[in-house]
Amino acid sequence: MGKIRRMFPGGNTANGFYSFHDNIMGPDRNKLYVLKGMPGGGKSSLMKYIAERVLKKGFSVEYHHCPSDPQSIDGIVIEELNIGIVDGTAPHIIDPVYPGLTDRLIDLGQFIDEEKLLNSKDRIIKAKLNNKKAYGKAFAYFKAAKIVFGIIEENNKIGVDFNGVNKETSQLTDEIFAKKGEKRDSPFKERHLFSNANTPEGFADYTEFILEGIETVYYLEGEIGTGKSTLLNRLIEESKIRGYHLEIYHNSTIPEKIETLIIKDIDTCITSNKYGVKYADKKIDLNKYFDDKIKNSDDYKTYELLIKKAIASLVNASENHQILEKTYKPVVDYGGVNRIREELLKEILDHVDYN
Repeated sequence: MGKIRRMFPGGNTANGFYSFHDNIMGPDRNKLYVLKGMPGGGKSSLMKYIAERVLKKGFSVEYHHCPSDPQSIDGIVIEELNIGIVDGTAPHIIDPVYPGLTDRLIDLGQFIDEEKLLNSKDRIIKAKLNNKKAYGKAFAYFKAAKIVFGIIEENNKIGVDFNGVNKETSQLTDEIFAKKGEKRDSPFKERHLFSNANTPEGFADYTEFILEGIETVYYLEGEIGTGKSTLLNRLIEESKIRGYHLEIYHNSTIPEKIETLIIKDIDTCITSNKYGVKYADKKIDLNKYFDDKIKNSDDYKTYELLIKKAIASLVNASENHQILEKTYKPVVDYGGVNRIREELLKEILDHVDYN
């Protein structure tokens, strides 16, 4: 059985729906299949089926989960083959960049019985409208939460000894880059993703799947405003100077902030995610430079309340999406979808034999 990694290529954030879907696969890919279709049309099931089959053959698979339904997936990457399959429908529209060469468009919409679907026209339009409203409300709450986060951050900075933080950052930088680098094959020089997401099911976190197997893990502990994201950005800049390959995982609510950095050439990860505690070889505690008496607990409560309200709106959006799925499923020829699935699997496995 191959290795599994899980992450999110997009997120429900304070900036609206935030997409890193162009980071699922690099430009030098061997093959990218772009699925187009309808809600409930079998795109996610098709990808899961193929992933399970290639995993059993010993290949490693990345599962790129959907932030609006973490049980569903927006894409898979078969790492050793450099082959991927992605859902190219809205809100993360993806089109073939190299059609006829490495990229192939697959239209699952051809299996809709359009005549039967006409009877549900009003229901579909209403569900789509309500879905859009629910997301708009959720994004407004996330945006408000970001503002409150900024208030907390500025207040907490008053209680931070940044001379101590800077000294700690300098020592950590020297320690990390003292490790001898070894160039790794990677489709990306710099890859951006999320390891967790705000979803209708609450906060979904797959960071554990990206930390497993990394040789050296540093865990950053620190309150809001103590400089964790700034420290990670300094390490990113130093890594770029050295020409290292990077995976950068962003904060699921405020994507401008960095949560996890993987420096692939030295097989090292620095993370402020809670899973870092489990995998950490060393802990960097920035709270020792912070006077927590400065914290305003009411601001923290306000932030948490706004996140809860945003999640509740995502639940409403999910309910409308489920209406769309239930409406489409009875008019889809899944036999046709399954034929496409088997054709793709054969083509992928033929690629294995060819190589």
